[in-house]
Amino acid sequence: MALTAALAMDFVLLAESEAASRTVRRAPVRRDCTTSSIFASGNGSRSNPFVIRTAAQLSAFANAVNNGESYSGRYIRLGASIDLRNVQWTPIGVYREEGGSRSFSGNFNGAGFSILHMGAGNAAARPATSFFGSLNGATVERVCLQFVNVTGISHVGGLASFMAGSTVNNSRVSGTVSGRNAVGGIVGSAHSGSVNNSLFSGEVTGTNGVGGLVGAVDRLNIRSSSVTGRVDGNTDVGGFVGGILFGSMIVDSTADTVVVNGERNVGGFIGNIIYTGRIERSVFNGQVRGNSVVGGLVGNMGRGFLINSNVVGSVRGRSQAGGIVGEFLDGEVRGCVTSASVDGMVDIGGIAGRMSGGIARDNVNSGMINGGESVGGLVGSYLAAEPMDFALANSTSTGHVRGHFSTGPVVGGTGQSQF
Repeated sequence: MALTAALAMDFVLLAESEAASRTVRRAPVRRDCTTSSIFASGNGSRSNPFVIRTAAQLSAFANAVNNGESYSGRYIRLGASIDLRNVQWTPIGVYREEGGSRSFSGNFNGAGFSILHMGAGNAAARPATSFFGSLNGATVERVCLQFVNVTGISHVGGLASFMAGSTVNNSRVSGTVSGRNAVGGIVGSAHSGSVNNSLFSGEVTGTNGVGGLVGAVDRLNIRSSSVTGRVDGNTDVGGFVGGILFGSMIVDSTADTVVVNGERNVGGFIGNIIYTGRIERSVFNGQVRGNSVVGGLVGNMGRGFLINSNVVGSVRGRSQAGGIVGEFLDGEVRGCVTSASVDGMVDIGGIAGRMSGGIARDNVNSGMINGGESVGGLVGSYLAAEPMDFALANSTSTGHVRGHFSTGPVVGGTGQSQF
């Protein structure tokens, strides 16, 4: 993958002998507690950032943030790769849903170095819950977390548990992330901000709101990013994002060789779009499995826009399974192409499993469609008030369609299924 290769070239892991030969130069002791005993050098300006070279310095920096120093307007940079194996890591920043969070609000640059084995080690080491506990108005770039072992309950992410009004650029996380609610490979939950040119590779496991990149999202833009690996959950499970509440988008991104498993609202990119989500110029390549409301790009689409995106692989669900969308309620699917096979029992379609609103135009399905009742080359069950020739304008299906009841080359059933 081009993105993976580009990111891999951007990160440099020092040999132990080289890292050991680096001279650690400490900043002069000042009354300012942000420099005393924490950083190897620097004054926190853009031209002379605070530099962190050791696990002890990194932990001291986390301690300062957790005690109320936000580092707003300050610049921090890694000066060496750091191994956190067997370190009882405490995240940088504390997120509290009830209020009183202590967040990092500065600029953190990984400078291409790696943070290794966060949360891994012997049984005495407490599992890590994230690298950053809370980001608020922060910029994080070129951070590489390798072989992470992240475990928590809610708001669990490899890079950050929670972020608001923050930006993550050119970063990557590899390893395992697990929790219950709002669980993501890079960020657990995000409220406004952006993630750009970033990658997650590994396994993400949770219950509700589980995504390969971000678990729960509200007004977040994701661009030129990628996920590889496996995502498992129950409700609102997606290869990229578990659930979108409002106004978020995924553009020029790839979910490659990804397996997504869930029960309800399961999608190759997004499990559930409640209101206003967008996917554009993106590709899913992998397997999507669920019980109900399962789609190659999106499981449930309350109101969304899926533009010029492709699906390759397979989609399987008992009901409301589609090559692009499982349940299509409102919005637009335009210029999308799917060659994925779609299998299920009721409401099974090449583009949408069940469609009760919105417009699907200029789309192509060439995948094999197999089901029991309400099975169609484009839509399994069409329940919308608009005429089908308008809502499905210029969309075609060339794949084989096989079903037992209410089966058609374009649309299967036109009423509520009673399977």
